[in-house]
Amino acid sequence: MNKELLEMHKDFPDAIIDSVNMTEANSVLVIYEGEYSIKNETKEIKLNGKITFEWFANSGVYFYGNPITDNGELIHASKHNDMYSVIVDGLEFGKGFITKFGFGNLTETKIKGTISQHAILGDKSISVEKIKFSIPNLREFLGLPVKRVTEKNISTSMDRLVLEDETYIIIIDKCSDFKKRKENLEEKGGYIILYNGELTSKKGTLNHADTRDLFHCLDTFLTFLNGRRTSALFIQGIFEEQVIWTDYTDYFVDTYKAVQTWPQRHSIAHLNELWIHFRAIWNDNPEDKNFLTSLIHWYVEANGHAGFSEGSIILAQTALELVYNWWIVENKKMILGKDSENISASNKIRLLISQLNVASDIPVAFTELQKFKDTTDNVTDTPDSIVYIRNAIVHSQEEKRKKLSAIHYKAKYEALQVYVWYIELTLLCILDFNGEYFNRCSNEIYAIKAEQQVPWKK
Repeated sequence: MNKELLEMHKDFPDAIIDSVNMTEANSVLVIYEGEYSIKNETKEIKLNGKITFEWFANSGVYFYGNPITDNGELIHASKHNDMYSVIVDGLEFGKGFITKFGFGNLTETKIKGTISQHAILGDKSISVEKIKFSIPNLREFLGLPVKRVTEKNISTSMDRLVLEDETYIIIIDKCSDFKKRKENLEEKGGYIILYNGELTSKKGTLNHADTRDLFHCLDTFLTFLNGRRTSALFIQGIFEEQVIWTDYTDYFVDTYKAVQTWPQRHSIAHLNELWIHFRAIWNDNPEDKNFLTSLIHWYVEANGHAGFSEGSIILAQTALELVYNWWIVENKKMILGKDSENISASNKIRLLISQLNVASDIPVAFTELQKFKDTTDNVTDTPDSIVYIRNAIVHSQEEKRKKLSAIHYKAKYEALQVYVWYIELTLLCILDFNGEYFNRCSNEIYAIKAEQQVPWKK
């Protein structure tokens, strides 16, 4: 490699290299091959086979093997749905069940099982210097520069997202062939690793147990950015550049689906500040953590069109009710006592959007929702319109069913987009986000022009 070229790029950090090889969507990851055993209080079966992480039909860890010796336990084991510890190199890898027996002679007998709880290869009690991980199905960001050095050349790309607070530094880099993998994911669906991550502590070593809540927080935060659930997977504890343990637990990831979400595509500005505020609320008390996880759950379900537009509208109203109670009533104390319960749903929404500096007018682009408002009695603005549609869906009386069937399907879709927009903005405001975001209710033709300053900072 040319020394002058290396000198020119010395200030560019090296991109995190892949710790898991996955260039095709939904490809099986082999965790272990060789001898291992499954055992419980009454029996032990030694196997020769493999342990894998699979995405379909149900994602998770599976074990396969042929019994090494006939210890008389196989017939008995096949008749009971017992839980077993899977033992690899003398350490418990995880607990699971045998799901299938294929009987023949000793060499033809096959066992298949699934790990139902945590799956960790190695001694997780050992503290490490850093933790590496992989992230599947996370949307694209244009981030900070990194370099990749090969024998022949050096390349640079804007692939890095850094999340740093007073205790931890989390670095997330795109895989080197991100574009190719993303195209493969869009073609095949399912799952593929798109980012590599690294966690370090400013206060010493790391261990598995103490970082689980941090990863839960990170997974929830990335899910809010992504609009679909994603998680850090294949989490490796590293000491002196050696893998000490790897967590193969199946933390939840949604199958790929293209959805709109609020972050800018070509900027990561203000995301680190957002992370700091998110962590502060998360760590404040368990109820605040529950608020964030519940709200983002309802947001993702609504944004993913769970139950199509009608079902998603119901979920989105649930999210706004949660925000109203946590933010307006419990934290801001803007309305107290029985009055906070007796207020109408549309007035709850008006109180919420008044904190966002958002007008109650129908968004200009939503012509069908505007027609609905103009032709419906006692409907004066956006909160009235979307709550009316929600009530027509929820209440099953004959009169409500007739009203629902008369509402144009585009008006329902536009009502859902307003609901999700309100959820995004309220959470961004709670988190003191002061940058630009993608406004899903904008009438702009080009996505870049729909990226606007948050309304409370205009």
